[in-house]
Amino acid sequence: MASFENHIEQVKKNLSFLQQTNCIKLEFWDWQVTISFYVGVHVVNAHLAYVGNFHYRTHEHVKHEINPYNSKSDCTIPQDIYLDYVKLEGLSRRSRYLCDNNSQNKDSNAHFTFDKHFAKSVKCLDRLLNYFDKRYNLGIKNIQIQCIELSDKTPLTIFKVVNK
Repeated sequence: MASFENHIEQVKKNLSFLQQTNCIKLEFWDWQVTISFYVGVHVVNAHLAYVGNFHYRTHEHVKHEINPYNSKSDCTIPQDIYLDYVKLEGLSRRSRYLCDNNSQNKDSNAHFTFDKHFAKSVKCLDRLLNYFDKRYNLGIKNIQIQCIELSDKTPLTIFKVVNK
């Protein structure tokens, strides 16, 4: 199974890919949101590998283990960070399946992903990465991105907005 270091290496590769994809074509918001989620997946899985030597194969198992209300887990994270992770998953699901984030919504229309969704994913991912960077000293900073929905005034720690 993948180690903490393996997952962090994948985090860094995915961040590099996100930055490159973002610079190439700004209209591929769906892919950028999906990449953002998988950065989150790997940083959370690194945490699980480090704290509990856990290696989960489903998103549901991961969410169960990091859920702040799971009193049986040593891998829980603060509620706000957990909710950022869940939000990233929902945005990625929207991007991949063209469905609404709200599972209760029975609307059959396609729900496309735009720059506003990417902006939300960047904000969530920034908080998630910042939390784990402080905890594990990952040294991840200054990932440059462009998104009209974000500005250099947007409070971000890991990402740097470079709109032209």
